[in-house]
Amino acid sequence: MALTKRNVTVALVTGLALALVALPGCTTTKVVTAPAGVAADTVTASGSGAAQAAPDTAEVSLGVTTTSSDAKAALDDASRAAERIAAAVKKLGVAGKDIQTRDLSVYPQTTERDGKQVITGYQASLSVQVKVRDMARLGEVISAANAAGANTIDGPWFTVDDPAPFRAEAMEAAVKDARSSAEAMAKAAGRSIGAVLSMSSSDVGVSPRPLARMALAEAAQAVPIEPGELDISANVVVVFELE
Repeated sequence: MALTKRNVTVALVTGLALALVALPGCTTTKVVTAPAGVAADTVTASGSGAAQAAPDTAEVSLGVTTTSSDAKAALDDASRAAERIAAAVKKLGVAGKDIQTRDLSVYPQTTERDGKQVITGYQASLSVQVKVRDMARLGEVISAANAAGANTIDGPWFTVDDPAPFRAEAMEAAVKDARSSAEAMAKAAGRSIGAVLSMSSSDVGVSPRPLARMALAEAAQAVPIEPGELDISANVVVVFELE
């Protein structure tokens, strides 16, 4: 069957929408296709939006490193330290479900003697990942973990426990931005925009805000921590009908 000019153009618009969805890193949130009989002239616009959120959750990695002449002894020492850390943070209200032991390793320490590598002992290390929901006690949690045996501290990383409302706010702003751009382009061409034919988004989401690794001297006292605000962003591509 021969294709009319309108059919070809509608097919190209549909193909463009599908191609945008297939781009690496893009997550489709919604696609709306034009019904039969809709005018084929279109304008495509991108938009970005952001929302700010006060963090209500923090994660911190509490590391333990031990050494011994025996591999099992080094591992046992690290395990006991992890248990002490978990017990200490639980006393400050951290739930068991928010404590996770990870990155366990044991490896030999060696030195060179008479041209040969000789094992002199063993080093064991692990980390205890802790999620703190009571932000007011974050400094206390870090200090208590340090006192219980944590000798490296990474984080904290700040985030929000439920980012959905902020993502929706950022998405709404991004769509408004795309509409504003499309209206400006259409006006410059002596046209106006109509219905939305398709849209796609790449969900950037929440970027956890980290602090630099803390020195042990800083962790010896309750650490004052200011989490600031998080930026939650969204990007969209929208295809509008031209009138």
